[in-house]
Order: sequence, then C-alpha cells, then structure tokens
Amino acid sequence: MKVRGIQFSPALGNTAKNMEYHVEKINRAIEDNKDLIIFPELSICGYHLKDIVYDIALPLDDEVFNRFKELSRRIDIMVGAAVEEYPGIIYNCALYFSKGELLHIHRKVQLPNFGMFQEHMIFKAGDEFRSFKIGDFTAGIIICREILFPIIPYLYYLQNVDFLIGISDSPHRGIAKEGMTSLKLWERVGEVYAVNYHQNYVFVNRSGFEDGMGFGGGSFFAEPGKGIVKKAKYFEDDVLDFEISLETVRRSRIGGNYLRDEKPEVIFKELKRILNA
Repeated sequence: MKVRGIQFSPALGNTAKNMEYHVEKINRAIEDNKDLIIFPELSICGYHLKDIVYDIALPLDDEVFNRFKELSRRIDIMVGAAVEEYPGIIYNCALYFSKGELLHIHRKVQLPNFGMFQEHMIFKAGDEFRSFKIGDFTAGIIICREILFPIIPYLYYLQNVDFLIGISDSPHRGIAKEGMTSLKLWERVGEVYAVNYHQNYVFVNRSGFEDGMGFGGGSFFAEPGKGIVKKAKYFEDDVLDFEISLETVRRSRIGGNYLRDEKPEVIFKELKRILNA
C-alpha cells in the first residue's frame, strides 16, 4: 500500500483555503498513484481555535466532508477536523474516507489542558479506541498526546492492528545535543511501537507558526521490527512517501512473537485489582 503524509501549516480558521490545499494535494497524490493520503491533526481548521471553534466546527453532513467522500472514490483520505456532532458539542477528530464513504472516525480522548494547550476548554473528549479494516490491513488512529500513553497503542496491538496512524500538531520545544527534545520524543516512542508491537507506524505532524507557536514537522514512518526508515524535514512543509506491507509485520513477528504470547486476561485481572485497591 503506497501512502503519502502531508506535512504543512494550515491557515487558522480558514476552512476554504485549507480545503483548496487539501484538494490540490489529494489530486497530486492520485496522479502519483498513491493509495492513501494522510493530513495532520486539525488540518482543516488549524490548532489555536479558542472561541472561533464555534464558527468553524463542521457537522458530519457538511459539504466539506461530502467532497472528501467523492474524492475518496479514487484514493483513501485521512484528515483532521473540529466536528460538531451535536449542537455545541465539538470533538477533535480524525476522519478516514474510503470508496465514497466515511469509513472511520476517531474522537481524541486525551485532551491536553496545560500551558499553551487548552483543548479541554473547547472540545469534548472521545471515549473509545476502535480498530478498522483498510483492505487487508487492520488500522488504528491516535492523535497527538494519545501517542505518549503506551496503553493506547497497546489496546490497538491487542486488536491485531498492523497499521497505526498517528497525527499531531506538536510544537518544537527544548534543545539538546541530539536536537529538539520534543521531536526526538515522538521518534523514540514511534520506534518502540514499530519494534515491540510489530506495527507499520506513521507519525504525521504539522509545520509552520500559528499564534506565536512554532510546530516541529519531523513526520516519519517506522517499519515493523526495524524502526524509522523514512523522515520528513523538521519545521518545514514536506511530503512523506512510504509503503506498508503485511510481510514486514509477519517477518518481525517471527523474530519475536509477543502478540502470540500475550495474556490479556492477566492484564485485565491486574487492572481490576489496581482500580479496586
């Protein structure tokens, strides 16, 4: 499966401009014979929404999403958007379109609410992590801060997910000898999921500046059993092209089949004990 990640800087609150950019990149990916194109978190609207969220959040029957449905007859599409599913109730969502339909929607569960991040003020948290099928692949989606909670990719791992998609609006923070510490953190955890959970793992982050915050870019693809094999530029707009296969999953499991040897019933029993302590 040929996949393209789009690392770019959405225009804050300008749905029309962002939609034009999405359509342009989707058509280019179709010309390049890609099977799936992935955009970053909140790619349709930008990140620092604050009070304008009530003006730019879209219902699921909006024409924007209908346009993606139509385009998805030729290529699978994943975008990030603020979705108003009920009057005044808005979620930070990743939406996956395929074959003319909205195939899957993930509502961000772990909403940050500290420092420069105020997502709890405008979004309602989701409450589930469900896998879904993309052809022969079993996929799962995580959004930004969810990537840093090891139990979440583990939940997908127990659902036999072999393609884990992480999208983000992560700023660049902290400087060390090895580079920007915040960007290196994403790379380290991504390699753990690819190697230990035997997953094709992609991280698609945004770039550019918005409301005084600089976003780090640094999107990457990590192959099962190997780790990072493809990287986009830090800070700048870029394109990340890669291919995923089930054969790499199979080979990595042969080398150490943790999924075969997992004991989820023991984990469940111990979690109940801890929660009831």
